[in-house]
Amino acid sequence: MSKKVVKKERNLKGYIYSKIPFPEKIKKKIKDPYYDLVIWPIQRLKNKRNYGAWDIFGAVGIETTTHCNRRCPFCPNSKYDRGLKKNEKFMDEKLFKKIIDELAEIKYRGIIRPFFYGDPLVDERMPKLVKYVKNKLPKAKIYLNTNGIALTIPLYKKLYEAGIDYLMISQYTADMLPNVKEFFEYMKTRPKKENKAKYRIFEIERLATSNRCGEVDVPVVAERPFCAYPGHYDLNINYKGDVLLCCNDYHGKIVFGNVKDEKIMDIWKKPHYQKIRKEVLKKIYKLSMCKKCVGIE
Repeated sequence: MSKKVVKKERNLKGYIYSKIPFPEKIKKKIKDPYYDLVIWPIQRLKNKRNYGAWDIFGAVGIETTTHCNRRCPFCPNSKYDRGLKKNEKFMDEKLFKKIIDELAEIKYRGIIRPFFYGDPLVDERMPKLVKYVKNKLPKAKIYLNTNGIALTIPLYKKLYEAGIDYLMISQYTADMLPNVKEFFEYMKTRPKKENKAKYRIFEIERLATSNRCGEVDVPVVAERPFCAYPGHYDLNINYKGDVLLCCNDYHGKIVFGNVKDEKIMDIWKKPHYQKIRKEVLKKIYKLSMCKKCVGIE
């Protein structure tokens, strides 16, 4: 691979992870984004090596709770009451364990994200759930994303001891929260290996470019030539056990099966589900929710 191509890929990598619209000069120079050129082909090779199949998910999102303690304007929770404490719904612990047990059957070693639109730290069971995942899936990586409101040092200690691999703390306010400041001051006194936390300041005007399939209004809607939340790569399961196409399907409108009654891999291999994943991979968007998300409807 030439140095020139690598440079282009690095430019595009910034788009993939920050959801910033493509610069026009990059659009003209290269037909496909960094994801298509590098990430997905590498992932397919890993799948073949790890599972003996090309078509497998690399990340699993599991909604353990619907509740979030913030109502951010770029999130559907700001419009709907689904995320309020009074309406909180939990995934049954037996169902959560069933999901993890089935992933263990295929020796899954990808990413586990035990959250959806709720903040994972408001679920008091989280350390216990993380420990179960780590025991059953020792090669999987457990990611949590939080606004930090519920973060405490004792809670972090439990998560670390349970086996968390990555904790993203996002700042949505003007200043860092006092408890988050206290947490990072504490981490300065601990060995580097104990710090699994990352911090980001979420600049709404610059980063909130996803309209969540048309559910929210954002300052800038990025018109994407591809799916930035690839349903052909992620497996998303809501608290009821429904398998959804994408994490942007806030209301769970597109359901391919329920893991209470079916095996995960049986759902994943359903012809209709496979067909839609292939279409999304080829940038063919037939579903209205997809068209709205990529900016063509």
